[in-house]
Amino acid sequence: MKNNVYESQSINRLILTFSIPAIFSLLIEMMTAVVDTSFAGHLGSQSESALTAMGLLSPLMAVFVALQTLFAISTAIMISTYLGRNDKTKLNNYFKSGFIMTIVVSASTSFLVYLFMHPILSMLGAEAEVYELAQDYLRIIIISNIFSAIGYTLTSVIRAFGNPKAEAVIIVLSVVINVVGNAILTFGLELGMIGIALGTLISEVVCALLAVMYLVKNHNWFTSNPISPKSFITMSYNMFKIGFAQTTIQLLAGITAFIVNYQLLTVGGNAHIAMWNIANKMYMLLLMPIIGITQAVQTIIAYFNGKGDEDKKLLVVKKTVQYCFFYGIGITAIVFLVGKYILVLFTGDQAIIDSVMSIIQVIFITFPILGVTYTIMTLLQVTGSEMKAVIIGVTRQVVSVIPLVIILPTIFEKYDIFTICPSFSIFFAIPLADILTLGIALFFFKRAKSVSSEDH
Repeated sequence: MKNNVYESQSINRLILTFSIPAIFSLLIEMMTAVVDTSFAGHLGSQSESALTAMGLLSPLMAVFVALQTLFAISTAIMISTYLGRNDKTKLNNYFKSGFIMTIVVSASTSFLVYLFMHPILSMLGAEAEVYELAQDYLRIIIISNIFSAIGYTLTSVIRAFGNPKAEAVIIVLSVVINVVGNAILTFGLELGMIGIALGTLISEVVCALLAVMYLVKNHNWFTSNPISPKSFITMSYNMFKIGFAQTTIQLLAGITAFIVNYQLLTVGGNAHIAMWNIANKMYMLLLMPIIGITQAVQTIIAYFNGKGDEDKKLLVVKKTVQYCFFYGIGITAIVFLVGKYILVLFTGDQAIIDSVMSIIQVIFITFPILGVTYTIMTLLQVTGSEMKAVIIGVTRQVVSVIPLVIILPTIFEKYDIFTICPSFSIFFAIPLADILTLGIALFFFKRAKSVSSEDH
């Protein structure tokens, strides 16, 4: 026990050991979406339609990622928990159950999307050329979704076993393949959107295969010992409860993205979808380090929680909040100062860059406080308070963002506030929701600390 990475390093070193590879992995993984968007933005006369298609598909992509998260994160958490308890049997069985459920959920999701592809694309608002491009992309991505889910779960498992550097290497290799594949297939073979999707599919297959090979080679792969149906259902349910919080939050994010797109189409038009697609990709790319730190410390918190070390668990939370907050301050300053130069990666159209920059300056106002909210949600998720984490997510997406996205255009149009156009007012929903969500998260954190103090 004392020889494992959780026991042999200080808290600061432990957080950095897990976070740096996790951040790097997520940044590189996010580059898949960024690369796809970047390539779509350079398809010549089809660029605006391609960017619009990618933007309209973003709610569905969020659903894919949310359902991948359901068992990926929870499997890693259970492995860390039973690693802390030195219970190899339950560790093995949870790994096996999580892997099986990952395949079941992802394959079922892709099959349903295939069956209802036409009504889904119509509901998302795709028409004419945008519809054709979205359909070309989605037909391949539904296959990629299965391999992406497997890769996500297995790389999370690699991190849980205390090998975050290996996780990073695997993801880096797969994304490099994605970039090279996209360049060859999209421009070399002139396959357009189909080439972009094929590049993504190839990279996800490589990621899944490399993860399997690594786990088998290091004797971390689960054994073939049978699990009783009752035990399988119980373990799957336990992981479902853990993953439910994060999955619900991301599913709600997908719903929010759909409503934002609908409002932008209604109040603005296709050009607004294209601009929001770029702004949101940049926002999510820079948010990845915060998500990376909080995902990395999930396994650390789970380990100390399983061991019953309350002091170290809370110290991990404190340090994580500090790291995230200072990162948020620094990134916000950089975005405001040199954001327009970063946007050149997405498009060469200066008018679009100027419009996107205006959006970014609004949605980044509250960026520094996001780390606090994410860390508290992580703590609640791995310590048996999953529903409180869900409430925080619901507060942001349902109670805050969705009503604001609907109401703000009407208010700004009626009262002509600062001469801001109704379509642009939609983006103020993001910082307003962030402030309300932080308040709810802090309330739950103080309650959790009080209960913990009474128990000890």
